[in-house]
This record gives sequence, structure tokens and C-alpha cells, in this order.
Amino acid sequence: MRKTHRKIVSGALLCGCALFTLYGASRIAERAENGALPTALTDLDNEKPIIVLDAGHGGST
Repeated sequence: MRKTHRKIVSGALLCGCALFTLYGASRIAERAENGALPTALTDLDNEKPIIVLDAGHGGST
């Protein structure tokens, strides 16, 4: 009984935190141009390129 109660409470807290995060993101998007959220805190001029290497097992074409 005690574990069930703890799981319900922790799930409710997790759900509340997720809803609070979505609300905050919507408020930020409301203030931004074109409703866009920033994806990075750095600008593109200082960004280092990311190189992705493929293992070559025929999965990608």
C-alpha cells in the first residue's frame, strides 16, 4: 500500500513538473519572434561543426 501511494505521488509530481515546463516554454515562444524557441545559447559563428561517422554496415544510403 505504501509503495503504491509513493508511486502515485511521484507520478503526480513528475506530471506537474512537465506541465510547468511546457507552460514556461509556451510563454517564451509567445515573446519570441515568429513563435520560435531558441535551440542553442551560442551563435552559429562560434559553433564547432559536428562530424558523424557511419560504421558502413549498409544501414544508411
